[in-house]
Amino acid sequence: MLLSLGMLMLSATQIYTIFTVQLFAFLNLLPVEADIAAYTFDNKTESFEDLPARFGYRLPTEGLKGFLIGARPENACEPIEPPPRDNLTGAFIVLIKRFECNFDVKVLNAQKAGYRAAIVHNVNSDDLISMGSNDLDIMKQIDIPSVFVSEETANSLKEDYIYDKGGHVVLMPDFSLPLEYYLIPFLIIVGICLILIVVFMITKFVQDRRRARRSRLHKDQLKKLPIHKYKKGTWAPDPIPPPVEDVHFRH
Repeated sequence: MLLSLGMLMLSATQIYTIFTVQLFAFLNLLPVEADIAAYTFDNKTESFEDLPARFGYRLPTEGLKGFLIGARPENACEPIEPPPRDNLTGAFIVLIKRFECNFDVKVLNAQKAGYRAAIVHNVNSDDLISMGSNDLDIMKQIDIPSVFVSEETANSLKEDYIYDKGGHVVLMPDFSLPLEYYLIPFLIIVGICLILIVVFMITKFVQDRRRARRSRLHKDQLKKLPIHKYKKGTWAPDPIPPPVEDVHFRH
């Protein structure tokens, strides 16, 4: 039993070590944020950080290439103008201004207008926020992906990479996983290891107690031991040997 528990403990420790190493390696390989790759007609390239929305479809693995159009009206809180129809081969991505209505409403209006994706930008701030939806009915209707960017990114996109200036953008997907996807398995492994350690310690304690009990004499055995009774005045101590310095080894 003790041997099997020891082997189980060793196996759990190995699993924990391997899992920890792979977890840190995995996290180092994953990008923290997705990127927007922007290109001009003369091959100028620039990358911008974004943050994917928590609703709508995910971006394809190879990314989504499209021509960037500014929304009209800019906030997309009402139906917006559709993309140009003179380009039948490329997708169009709309750039939308933040505020004045919910994010899901903006993206749904972009989808209804015929855009393949939406980029919502901040106003008077370069902070990136995670766009969410609190309306289940609207969220179910959204099929296109959307991302959030800073105001500085939006200004750069408008200046150099808009469709009217011959530019295009590629929305790259975010391959990172939410915290709970790798934290929960990690905690489960740690919990299993702790449980096994407790079981091992309890088992060892019980076995030590049993071993100690087996080494003791039983009551019946104690009764069989001979008993010597001494009376007062009849017992004399053994003579004490003389000190070493009083012993002579020469004649």
